Amino acid sequence: MPQKIAKYKVEGILGSGAMGVVYKAHDEQIDRPVAIKVLHEHLRVGADGATLAVRFLQEARAAARCLHPNIVTVFDFGNEDVPYIVMEYVEGTELRTLLKSSTKIALAEAVNITIQVLEALAFAHGKGVVHRDIKPDNIILLPDGTIKVSDFGVARLDTSDLTGTGFMIGTPSYMSPEGLKGKHVDGRSDLFSVGVVLFELLTRQRFDRESSIRQNLDKIKNAQAISKTNLGQIQRILARVLQDSPEDRFQNADEFIQELITMEDVDALATVMLARPTQDQATRIMETQPAEDGLDGELLQQLEQSLATYVGPVAKLLLKKCLRNTETFEALIEQLSTHIPTETERSQFKGAVRRSGITSLYPSVVGNKSTASSGVTKLAKDTQQKTQQDMTPAKQTALAELLAFYTGPIAQRLVRKYLPESTNIMQLANACARHILDANERQQFLDKAAKL
Repeated sequence: MPQKIAKYKVEGILGSGAMGVVYKAHDEQIDRPVAIKVLHEHLRVGADGATLAVRFLQEARAAARCLHPNIVTVFDFGNEDVPYIVMEYVEGTELRTLLKSSTKIALAEAVNITIQVLEALAFAHGKGVVHRDIKPDNIILLPDGTIKVSDFGVARLDTSDLTGTGFMIGTPSYMSPEGLKGKHVDGRSDLFSVGVVLFELLTRQRFDRESSIRQNLDKIKNAQAISKTNLGQIQRILARVLQDSPEDRFQNADEFIQELITMEDVDALATVMLARPTQDQATRIMETQPAEDGLDGELLQQLEQSLATYVGPVAKLLLKKCLRNTETFEALIEQLSTHIPTETERSQFKGAVRRSGITSLYPSVVGNKSTASSGVTKLAKDTQQKTQQDMTPAKQTALAELLAFYTGPIAQRLVRKYLPESTNIMQLANACARHILDANERQQFLDKAAKL
C-alpha cells in the first residue's frame, strides 16, 4: 500500500474492483477524508496499458462533470506515477448489504431509493454521461436516507470512441441486453439496470434472464406490503423498463420517475422527505438536539446501539424512518423489532431496551405527540371543519397550470386526484405539491398557489 498518492496521505484500503483498488486517504491541505481509486497495476502494463490509462482518466473527467447530491463527487484526478481519481469519502451502507439482511423493504422505501438513483442518472445523462454499471454495490445509503450513486469508473462520454463495439463493460447480472452484446449503449441501458435493481428490492431475488418478463414479474405477487392496485402498477412499470429493445423502454429517467410518483398508495412526499430530511422531530433528534417531546440524541443513540446488535449498520436508517411513523415509545420499539429476523432476537432486543433504562426517560411523552405533530393535527381538524370555498373551476384550472410547470402533463390528473379530499385551494395545492421532488421548487409552487 502506498504511503502517498500525489498530495494525499493514504490511510487504508476500502475495496477493490475490476479496474482498480480504492484507498481511504486524507487531503491534508483541506483537512478532509477522501477516497482514491487507482488503476490496477496489471492493467497499466502491456500493449493496452496506455489506452486503459487514457480511458480511466477520461472517465474521471466525465464523472467530475456530475455534481449532484445523489452522485459521489469527484474532486481531483491525475497521473503522477499512477492514474488516480480522488472522490468524496462517503460513510454509508451499500444497498447490497441491505438486500443481504433480513430487513423488510416496503414499497415506498424501494420507490424512494429508485427515484434518487434516477435523479442522479437524469443529471448524468443530461451531461452526456452513461454510468454503465448500475447495481446494488454502487448504490450507497447514507444515515439520513440520502442515496449516493458511486463508481462512474466504467462510465463513458457519449462522444467517446475509446470503447469499441464488442467490448463489454459492466456487471452482467444488471446489464441491459445491448450492453451484454457489446453494442452501443445510451441512458436507456442504465434505466434497464435500475429496473433490475427495483425488481430485486421488491422480490429479494435476482432477475432471471432465462425466464420471460411475465414469469419474472409474477414473482412480485409474493412481495409483502404491496396492495392489489400497486401490484398491477409496479408490474406495468417494470414490464416497460425491462424490455429488450431500448425503444420500448422509458426514453429517459424523468419518464421513469413520473410513473413511480403517480402510483396509487405511494405517498411521494413521504418518500421524498425521507430522502431530503427537514427540521422535523426525527431530524432534530438524530442531530442530537433536544426535541420538544423530551427525546434527545443520547437516548436515540442508546436505542440505535441496541438495534445495531441485531441488524448491523442499517440501524440508524431504520430508527430515523420509524421515528417518522410512530407517536409512542411502545409503537417505536414494536416497529423497530419487526426488522429483526427471528422471534428470539426480537425478544432479546425488547428485553435489552427495558434493562437499559430508556423507558424510564420517556414516561412523560408516552402516548403524546410532539408539539409539531399536535400542531399539524389541529391544523388538519380546523381545515376539515371548513366548508368548501374558493374551489371554483377557474382556480382549479389555474392551479393545474401552475403545477404543470413542475410536473408536466400529469398536473391535471393530480388536481383531479386530490380534489375530492380537499376543502380549499391551498389544501389541494399542498396535496399536489407532494409530487414536486425539489424542495425549493415545491415551495415556489406553494407561494404562487397562495396568490390564487
